[in-house]
Amino acid sequence: LKKIDFILDWTPNTNHTGLYVAKEKGYFKEAGVDVDLKLPPEESSSDLVINGKAPFAIYFQDYMAKKLEKGAGITAVAAIVEHNTSGIISRKSDNVTSPKDLVGKKYGTWNDPTELAMLKTLVESQGGDFEKVEKVPNNDSNSITPIANGVFDTAWIYYGWDGILAKFQGVDANFMYLKDYVKEFDYYSPVIIANNDYLKDNKEEARKVIQAIKKGYQYAMEHPEEAADILIKNAPELKEKRDFVIESQKYLSKEYASDKEKWGQFDADRWNAFYKWDKENGILKEDLTDKGFTNEFVK
Repeated sequence: LKKIDFILDWTPNTNHTGLYVAKEKGYFKEAGVDVDLKLPPEESSSDLVINGKAPFAIYFQDYMAKKLEKGAGITAVAAIVEHNTSGIISRKSDNVTSPKDLVGKKYGTWNDPTELAMLKTLVESQGGDFEKVEKVPNNDSNSITPIANGVFDTAWIYYGWDGILAKFQGVDANFMYLKDYVKEFDYYSPVIIANNDYLKDNKEEARKVIQAIKKGYQYAMEHPEEAADILIKNAPELKEKRDFVIESQKYLSKEYASDKEKWGQFDADRWNAFYKWDKENGILKEDLTDKGFTNEFVK
């Protein structure tokens, strides 16, 4: 079997379950490939794909923008989750129920220009003064512990992991999805990216790999508990957190796709809307309409 490297974006979690299911259930083998799921090294997962060191990786539409503008030879070939499940979490006692309530609160930031521009749009969309949101550096691997400890009051998280984690850590929390306040923020995160030269030279193989992955995610949608156990088997560090992983999986299994036959497909209007927002807010200089994604391999 031809060995293919697939680079994850982070340590194994429920975003990755379909990949481990595809491996465990023999879907990759049926496709004639041996896919090696690897943790990202120091180098970004996208750089390994851009430089041709791996054909596939997990990445994010928002981070792709600047890379595509610089001419990076990558294409998003499947959306792992249909809608953006990220948003702002806070302690319930802080009464943050709308983006304008972030004013006067401490927000844990990664100091990323796109993140801060999005937060500004979010707060101002509800009439809040972004300058009055106190920004505190967030260097933690999860944002729930610093919120529980009062290091900051609010943070941007993915509900399927940190949102569920808050419940398991006994943090009584409020959460609001970005997409519910700014429609352009319903972008795709995470996505599977591929190297453009690889796609051109190995079109049929790439299709077989993506179709095997699709089967893996479809199986996880229908069997969340079994799929969670497959993830845990491949990531034994999660063994002690089985109840948490199962709850996270049950949540995400409903979010992967509303129609399992359409898992992985991109809506061009939604993809383009976010890059249009990027351009209007000075993140991008180029027009990236219809660039950086394809449904050719997932359909």
